[in-house]
Amino acid sequence: MTLLTDDALQVDPPRTLRARDNARTRSDTKTTRCLLIGVCVAIVVAIHVTDLFRPFPGDGAMFIVMGKIVSQGGGIGREIIDNKFPTVGLLTSGGWALAGASWPIWEILLTAMGLAGPILLARSAGRYLGEHTALPTLLFALIYLNFSYGVDGFHLEAAQVFFTAIAASAALAALTVDDPRDSFLVGLSAGMAAMLKPSGLAVLAAFAAANLLHYRRRPQRIAAHAAAALGGVLISGIVTLIYLVAADLLREIPVISSQIARYAAGSHWESAGWIKWALVAMVIGFPLLVRGVVFRRERDRMPTRLNINVAVFALVWIVIEALGVAAQGRMYKYHFLALTPPAAVLFGMLPRRDRAFPLIAALVLPLLLSAMGELLVTDRFVSPKSRLAASEYLSAHATPGDRVWADTMTRLLIETDLQPGSSYFSTFLWANDDDAPLKDCRAMLEQFEQRKPRYILLPVDGDEYVRSYVDGVDELRQNQRRAAGYRQAWSLLRSYVQEHYAPEARIENEIVYHRSDNPPAHEENQDN
Repeated sequence: MTLLTDDALQVDPPRTLRARDNARTRSDTKTTRCLLIGVCVAIVVAIHVTDLFRPFPGDGAMFIVMGKIVSQGGGIGREIIDNKFPTVGLLTSGGWALAGASWPIWEILLTAMGLAGPILLARSAGRYLGEHTALPTLLFALIYLNFSYGVDGFHLEAAQVFFTAIAASAALAALTVDDPRDSFLVGLSAGMAAMLKPSGLAVLAAFAAANLLHYRRRPQRIAAHAAAALGGVLISGIVTLIYLVAADLLREIPVISSQIARYAAGSHWESAGWIKWALVAMVIGFPLLVRGVVFRRERDRMPTRLNINVAVFALVWIVIEALGVAAQGRMYKYHFLALTPPAAVLFGMLPRRDRAFPLIAALVLPLLLSAMGELLVTDRFVSPKSRLAASEYLSAHATPGDRVWADTMTRLLIETDLQPGSSYFSTFLWANDDDAPLKDCRAMLEQFEQRKPRYILLPVDGDEYVRSYVDGVDELRQNQRRAAGYRQAWSLLRSYVQEHYAPEARIENEIVYHRSDNPPAHEENQDN
């Protein structure tokens, strides 16, 4: 048996030191990555937590009420008129079944979608495009899919990009691994996104273009993947058709389509539109520029080539989404959320190492902007349990089944569970086109005669309310004919209320009127 001396046990010191340094570097890199992910997740959660203090914002409340109406057997285009297709209420009815009138639960659902979409997208990127793409894709998607300027409250785009992120994750697999089941998921997810907005099919169109390029020499594989994707889309299409037939809403589709077309055509376009596009290009393009151009030295480059098929998929997708945003006319800030999933794919697949400092340098601007966006809304914080003062009053004085109307009354309906006095929930529709103010107002007054809502709420200073509304909406401020029609419509509304209603109470900046031939509930109770 040979005895080992101390000299024999010694290992090459330089090699040992290098191994220790490499191990320490890997450990530091892992710690830094976890820290980056933690910071981004914390910011996402903080954004949604602050939304708790702004319960049931305008658009979000509208979509929640749509889900409530559908769950009760109603339908968009009949019980509620808005610039949306009936399938919006069909999808949000699932949210209503889970959350009901609880805003915190709605925020939990929105937070879950805001985290799940980026995670799925990053997982597929790392698996099919290389491990170095996972972290950049995740960070970019977390920041931009939860950008405070676009996801304040609840917008359809927040749910749309969740489904398109699932579709994109499956598309990366289908363009790398020849399995039509992935294409089926692309079609199914795109179909779900299209139930919210037709532009949800953009991801499917982009996948079709990339699929043609990838399998250009194997037409049988093109056919297999196309059939699978079509099968996925057909499922959502069949579900939509069954719902429309069962709810007797097929006849409403042409009317709704015409209304949405007038809404887009009647939107005002001015130089500010180009400014919006320039700002969006800078905000989204900044990380791509920094990571792709500034950090291009040898130590930052990956010895890999771009996946041309995936690059075509992402580029075609972002172009189609951009056209869809432009086609909507008004281009509100949240409309641009649809551009972020393909931009995240492009950012992640750049042939660059996933070093912490370049990623921080690339993403610091959107992080700061998102944080600033949160600071700008802190003055609107209320208790997450607080309700509108009008809701408190009506809950105390109205009886179940009473009908009520107020301009933008969706939150009121959620908090009181009263019935709408009209299918026109907001005078925002009066800005759709030049004929909309008087036409929609007269239709609403006819519904008042039929439904005889017990309560109508009007602003205390009606003239100031109308003036500020006209000044705040481009389609009214820039169109004198439409603005005049809007003022005349409000005059007709106030005349009708003065003729058929009597003032009962002043609640903050609104006057509660009760119908003269339908006395308030508390008076009935006193008589009994």
